[in-house]
Amino acid sequence: MDNRDENIQALRPFIDFGDLPQPLNRFQEVLRQILKLQNDLLVESTIYFLSNKHKGFLALDSTLKKDLFSKSLKKDIAFKKDLIGMVKGLFTKSELIEYHNNQQEINKRLLEFIYKRVSTQIC
Repeated sequence: MDNRDENIQALRPFIDFGDLPQPLNRFQEVLRQILKLQNDLLVESTIYFLSNKHKGFLALDSTLKKDLFSKSLKKDIAFKKDLIGMVKGLFTKSELIEYHNNQQEINKRLLEFIYKRVSTQIC
């Protein structure tokens, strides 16, 4: 492991998940640690994006906010890649290799995690 990998892992908050035998389940631990670390950035970026794209977003009720957020995650590729990039940038080299080997499945899980985490905080 190189110095960058050690520094990145030292930044991550500890979350005890117990025993996670499968590789993708183990990767969920990595995703959750990074999401916890990047939480404020993800929330602020989402509010900024949705406020610029949908005028009056902050005044909408929580159901409409969640709906607009969900639709944006599905349809706006640049927004989706921006959020994924905030997480992906904190992967170690070995995690990035694992990510590339399972990119589609990991992105799907990652976007689900982001939606659950951020939607509860923007509403």
